[in-house]
Amino acid sequence: MTSSIPAEILKLFNEAYIVGGAVRDAVLKRPVKDLDLAVPGRAGFPARAKRLARRLGASVFPLDEENLVYRLTPRSKPGLNIDIAPFQGKDIKEDLLRRDFTINAMALPLAAGFKMAPDRKTGLFTLPAVKKSALLDPAGGLRDIAAGTVRMTSREALAEDPLRLLRAFRCAAELDFKIDKKTLDAIKRRAASINKAAPERIHDELLLLLNCAESHAWLKALYEAGLLTAIIPELAAQSACAEVYYGKGGVLKHTFAVVERLDHLFENTGTYIPGWRKIAEFLEEKNVLKLAGLLHDVAKPARAGMINGRLRFFGHEEYGAIMSSRLMERLRFSKDHIRLVSKLIGQHLRPGNLASNDLISDRAMFRFFRAMGEYAVPLLVLSWADHASYITQAQLRSIKNKIKEKPFPIPKGGLPQNGIKKTLRFLEVLNLLFEVYISKNIKLKTARLIDGHDVLRTLKMKEGPAIGEILEKVSLRQFEGKINTRRQALNYLKSCNFPGSRFNGFPPNSPADPPPAETVQRLKKV
Repeated sequence: MTSSIPAEILKLFNEAYIVGGAVRDAVLKRPVKDLDLAVPGRAGFPARAKRLARRLGASVFPLDEENLVYRLTPRSKPGLNIDIAPFQGKDIKEDLLRRDFTINAMALPLAAGFKMAPDRKTGLFTLPAVKKSALLDPAGGLRDIAAGTVRMTSREALAEDPLRLLRAFRCAAELDFKIDKKTLDAIKRRAASINKAAPERIHDELLLLLNCAESHAWLKALYEAGLLTAIIPELAAQSACAEVYYGKGGVLKHTFAVVERLDHLFENTGTYIPGWRKIAEFLEEKNVLKLAGLLHDVAKPARAGMINGRLRFFGHEEYGAIMSSRLMERLRFSKDHIRLVSKLIGQHLRPGNLASNDLISDRAMFRFFRAMGEYAVPLLVLSWADHASYITQAQLRSIKNKIKEKPFPIPKGGLPQNGIKKTLRFLEVLNLLFEVYISKNIKLKTARLIDGHDVLRTLKMKEGPAIGEILEKVSLRQFEGKINTRRQALNYLKSCNFPGSRFNGFPPNSPADPPPAETVQRLKKV
């Protein structure tokens, strides 16, 4: 915030306070990206907010029309989002005491000379050092910050806005704080009311929680408070399903273990995936990939059945894709996120099926990458966590170097049904797939150099299934590194005796292919 911005605010409002999370973060010496301001006077407030936006060269729109909360978004970058609202009460003290948690119920009077230092790389801002004597702290927020505690400001705080039930966990997760016992008890009593909050707001808070490094622990805490199954009731049946296989907690125990492995992988990516920076673009939305981990076995209870004395879950991946799409639509996820998560869930057994083969051929890998396209890397990440969840983290660390070795041959009697040996084999195959994707630059290698029209024109063929088969052969040679350019691909077409081809030139044939019969006949006549 430049020195002119506070001056412009004070010209219009005379009195203004920085409130909420920005004050808390300033005390904790954490950078901020948004600033909340509380000002006196509701009369004519929308017009003044719009006038302020014009003076600051910002866009403005209402966030909450009932409470007159407006957001000012800078048109230039980097910039600071400013949420401004009149006091929710007769004065600033009453405003603070109506807020959610004590750590967010502090205020700092805005002064004309107030400045903030921007970080152009991150887009975040650092507030000046806070003098605690200058803070307004009617609810004891400083005390709770020192104790690392999230505490409701009053008994009415959770009733006024049900989203605060979920926000308590998100705040605690982001700050590595604990939730006060009385607050936690109140959340448990009111857990069912979370669905009175707008789905969009639940969606946002859930993704923020999943961004945290220890998201699996907070998901467990949400479950114990009754919030997780209130938000996603489809998970409720997991805890009693397949306990004979997974132990106490059933499928849900496994689900939390998968998210835990995702947390571990994202914090130690270079340890398990050398060269991972070349695929970093696929790992940017870690929270969405963790959501896929949370939902990957959502359909197991519905598809559980005893087959020849063994518990099986046939079709749970396909049905899980449908269930995840529906619940994500309910929580207002974007179409892209729904497509990603449902695709991963629908295909999450595929890498494991590939790893069950003794020989992992180039052709098999090519078909996997071709079929999965942009979802290949996220699917490998989910599959890695799924398989890694079957051994302890200590065991996982003990085999971290062996994982990078060539997949060992499957014994004649096959792999054991579970245990570290089976997990090692599967993780070795997944590591091979990561390695091939990175080293061969699969993103480019699976982009076709030629299309069906090129085949028709070059080989003078009729349209039909053979065209696709020929393109597949060209793509495989491209994957193997034998073809790298469009010209090489066209020359390869001309050099092979593809069935149905009526190419009339005199091409150099591949040593492995006999010359076309019509060419032989012409040569005999010469």
